[in-house]
Amino acid sequence: MKFLAIFLLLVALILEVSLTTIPFVFLVLLVFMAALRANWLFVLAFVFGILLDLVGFKTLGTSSIFFIIILFFMLLYQSKFEIATNMFVLISSFLGSLGYLIVIGNSHNLLLQAIFSSISGLLLFLLIKKVGLKTEVLDQHLKA
Repeated sequence: MKFLAIFLLLVALILEVSLTTIPFVFLVLLVFMAALRANWLFVLAFVFGILLDLVGFKTLGTSSIFFIIILFFMLLYQSKFEIATNMFVLISSFLGSLGYLIVIGNSHNLLLQAIFSSISGLLLFLLIKKVGLKTEVLDQHLKA
């Protein structure tokens, strides 16, 4: 799953920098944190946040700090909320994308971009869950 996460983050970085202002890097990090709850995602959040700021000519560290804070809050509240549900991913991707777009100073069609981000995040979450189930089944067959 680590290689899939890195590959998707690289694709999201290229898309976000070159084609659109929708926060795809944030969505990939959020979806993987909801699905895996792994601590190594904090390192990826820091690295890809710095890369996003460097390539996008933004203030260095802004994206990294935002990504790490949101992922930290997700893990902090995982005992109160079930974070691996479709509704949680939909709402958190909407609110997180809205907050990220405000932080980086993008004021063009905020709500429309946040709605599209939440739908994209939900679709990515469903895809990751399906791929994760297939890899778990494959791992179980290989162990047997």
